[in-house]
Amino acid sequence: MYFIDGIHAFTEQLKNKQIDFGIIGGLAVFAYGGERTTFDVDFLIHGKFKQLIRDIAQDLQLTTVNENEEVLQLSGVIQIDIIFANRPIAQSMLNRLRTVGSLPFPVVCPEDLVALKIQAFVGDRSREYTDKGDIMTIFKNIPNLDFNKIKEYADIFKVWNEISEIKNRI
Repeated sequence: MYFIDGIHAFTEQLKNKQIDFGIIGGLAVFAYGGERTTFDVDFLIHGKFKQLIRDIAQDLQLTTVNENEEVLQLSGVIQIDIIFANRPIAQSMLNRLRTVGSLPFPVVCPEDLVALKIQAFVGDRSREYTDKGDIMTIFKNIPNLDFNKIKEYADIFKVWNEISEIKNRI
């Protein structure tokens, strides 16, 4: 119950402070039909709100585990990872948020989730099989994906061959 209460308390604070956010990571994969177990909640939030997020964390008695310009990891009644949208490409993802199923939080669009999964496994190849599995789940479950957009993202990281191989397995 703490997990759900923690998500609710954090997202209510975000809404009260008029901070746009999108769910990313395992919970977003779950929203798109994946069978993913997750023990934290991952958010995409505009970087200009970093200090407000720190204030929210303090109000909710969440402890900072890791922090840099791109990421803030919080721990307490809930584990929260925040990716800050500091660049225009990431900020544009916040303009494409959507409601998925009965999930009461906005989720990044599937193409953007694939982009974030690409970025994650390229940045840390030990995550490769999990992230590529999540990408495959999205490819299987979401009809009419914009593969041109996905290719744009994959080309940034020079992994289109790896992504097209996943696509061809579907």
